[in-house]
Amino acid sequence: MPENNDFADITLLLSLQPFVQEFGIEIVSVDDGEVIVEMPFSKRFSTPPHSFPASIVGMLGDVAAVSSCGSALPKGWAASTLDYTVKMTGRAIGESLRAKAKVLQSGKTTSVATADIFSVSSGEETHCGVVLATTRNFEMKKNGLSSKV
Repeated sequence: MPENNDFADITLLLSLQPFVQEFGIEIVSVDDGEVIVEMPFSKRFSTPPHSFPASIVGMLGDVAAVSSCGSALPKGWAASTLDYTVKMTGRAIGESLRAKAKVLQSGKTTSVATADIFSVSSGEETHCGVVLATTRNFEMKKNGLSSKV
């Protein structure tokens, strides 16, 4: 697939998604095939004792992984989740979660990416999860989404 080289599309697509806004997810960096996103801790999305549940760790990893797949697509294309798996590697306790994703395989119709998720406290990262995600890639059109792939 040709490189996107215009990462404004990924940043814009993410910023317009209501759930991304609701969870306070922010893009830290975007590069060709690599994305880092972060989410602050919020008690309303937590489990006792003051930690992020696996569902939130997985969701943030999925956002990062799918965004990294989208960043490797040509301009005017996007990616959506087909499936993802989250594996917890430690407790997710901290001031925020940070997901660092990279594309493993980028194709015309599907792509695969991985994301390492870290809990962040006082600027220090502690690995707490891994996400493996598969996307469906599609061309976007001005009047809506294309079903051609």
